[in-house]
Amino acid sequence: MGNLGSGELLVIFFVALLVLGPNKLPDAARQVGRAVNEIRRVSGGFQREMREAMQEPMRAAEQAKADLLDPFNQAASTAAAATTIPLGDTDPPLPSAADGRNGDSDDPPAPDA
Repeated sequence: MGNLGSGELLVIFFVALLVLGPNKLPDAARQVGRAVNEIRRVSGGFQREMREAMQEPMRAAEQAKADLLDPFNQAASTAAAATTIPLGDTDPPLPSAADGRNGDSDDPPAPDA
């Protein structure tokens, strides 16, 4: 019954009460309930059968996908490993403040112009 709100259900109830009367309404409600339960049971069984029927083809498709992607993944891993540059002392060290280049040098200050 999906998207029926309380207002719609109330209208349906009153129409059913007017059409069937108070004596037949409980029997009709039971029959509707049984029919809804039967529909749910049948649809649940159908869904279960479809899932079971699709399991093997889905596994085969996933395996085929993995088989197709495996060479690409291996090539990507090989390319990434080949282009990796080991980090080490590739640049000369930066001069530090202890080397006297922070303004405390022995050179006389430059004359003001």
